[in-house]
Amino acid sequence: MDNYYPSGRSNVLKFPHDPGEEDTEMQVKCTECNSKAIISSRNELDPKVADLYCICRNPHCGHSFVMKLTYSHTLSPSSFQARRMATDIFRGLPKSEQLELLQQLQASA
Repeated sequence: MDNYYPSGRSNVLKFPHDPGEEDTEMQVKCTECNSKAIISSRNELDPKVADLYCICRNPHCGHSFVMKLTYSHTLSPSSFQARRMATDIFRGLPKSEQLELLQQLQASA
């Protein structure tokens, strides 16, 4: 199963461990009996959306269900995004402000 980390969902009980650590299953709560349920598989619909196919571990319940895992929002931008964001902002400035900013950067270097 792929490693993925849903954010802030109250039904999430356990996250996958880092590579090299003991393997564990990611678990959620059953929507019917509130017992632990395991994610048996996942269907990625988009890089930020997946269907999680779940099975309740309570033998008296046995509920199987599908939950959606979705990306919500960024708390701290990735360092990969910083350069792209700076470039986009720079390109959005008028040419005169771009030149002024370049001169300020050269003076401080």
